[in-house]
Amino acid sequence: MLRLVSVLTLTACGPRAVPPGTPDQSVHDAMVLVCAAPSRAKGEGGSRSDAIAAHLTDGIGNVSVLTTVEGWKTDGINRSELDRLIKRAGLRRCALRDEP
Repeated sequence: MLRLVSVLTLTACGPRAVPPGTPDQSVHDAMVLVCAAPSRAKGEGGSRSDAIAAHLTDGIGNVSVLTTVEGWKTDGINRSELDRLIKRAGLRRCALRDEP
């Protein structure tokens, strides 16, 4: 019985979930949001790149990622920085990288 209670407690508590937009956010979680910017920009008027730029920092709290991505809003996406962040986050795919 004690073992069951322990398993249920660990499962219920699990790792602490960090809400989006906080400095404690992991690089992985921040980059998942960055990579999803094209899907959040779908259906918006204006140029596609402007629509994506408007969503690049939605929910991003990780200071390192936020600082890098903020620059992309005015200067355009730096592909080598994007690739480094994707690698650092351990992501295999990124819709933002696939954008023309």
